[in-house]
Parts: sequence; structure tokens; C-alpha cells
Amino acid sequence: MDSQSSHVRFVRAAVVATVVVGAAVAIVTEWSFASQPTGQVGYGVPQAIPDQVINGQHASSSHLGLWIGILVALFILGATAFIGWKKTHSSEYP
Repeated sequence: MDSQSSHVRFVRAAVVATVVVGAAVAIVTEWSFASQPTGQVGYGVPQAIPDQVINGQHASSSHLGLWIGILVALFILGATAFIGWKKTHSSEYP
């Protein structure tokens, strides 16, 4: 049995399973929690709901954490690309 076709079959089954599980979770959770009403519903005086504005927190730290995260992500991408290249060119460099 060809190992390439077994990988393709595994990926195909994994994608189908992910879609089925995602659809089941969406149906069970009634598609969205964001669609819940926010005001008084049914009777009484209509409520005036003010605009909701999200104000971000002001961080006093430097951007060091951001740059560390970017460098780690670039390292992971580079290492993955190198490993993939090495696997596809293994016959050229024993």
C-alpha cells in the first residue's frame, strides 16, 4: 500500500470529521451566543440601551513581548520550511 494514499485518506477523513463536529457543535449551541436579546423583551417601557464602547487597557510595558512572539513564530515557520525542504530533497543530500 502506498503511504502517500494512506495520508490522503487520513487527511480527507480528518477534514470531514472536523466539519461534522463543527456543524454539530453549532447546532447544539444554537449557532451563536451573540444573538441573545440585550434589552427588555415583551412588555413594559422600552429601555434605552447606550452605545457600548470597548476601551482597551493601556499597557505601560514595551513591545518586547510582541517582538519575541514574532521572532518565535518566524523561527517555527523557518524550521518547518527547512524540515519540509530536507524531506523532499533527501535523495540529493544523504
